[in-house]
Order: sequence, then C-alpha cells, then structure tokens
Amino acid sequence: MFKRYADKIRASTPVLNPGEMLWLSSKNIKSTRPTKKLSERWLGPFPILKKVRTHAYHLMLQSQLKFIHSFFHISLPEPVKTSTIPDWK
Repeated sequence: MFKRYADKIRASTPVLNPGEMLWLSSKNIKSTRPTKKLSERWLGPFPILKKVRTHAYHLMLQSQLKFIHSFFHISLPEPVKTSTIPDWK
C-alpha cells in the first residue's frame, strides 16, 4: 500500500546530455550579499561536462565559482528553457 502511494508521487529523473545548459540553485552557496533575500536565486547557466551517476552531473563552473565543488545532485540544477517566441533573446 505505501509503495504504491510513494511510486505515484515520485518524479522521474530528467534525461540531460553533456553540452546542455543548466541553471544552478544558489540554495547551498554562501553569498557575499548582506542578506540572502538580495542574492541571486539561480547562477549560470553552466554546461554539463558529463553525467556522473543516475542522479549526479559534473558542470563546468566559471572561474568566480572555483571554490565550489563542480558535481551536483539533479535536484539543484534546472534546465535552461528556450523561448517559444521567434527572435526573442
């Protein structure tokens, strides 16, 4: 009974390939801003270098973020969404 309920609400992992761009959540990253409210919520976008495990990815971070480990669980990055409006950047 519990397994059936848990399987209903469990989300499947997205399929992401090397080279795709991801936004990185700043949830666990310390900021230099005076309050967390003023910090950016998403950093990036960063390209995927490789898929490490089923739920982990290796991202190519910028030089400003060299103090951060470059391996992330799939719950922290968010895929970059492309616009459906023509000529929109």
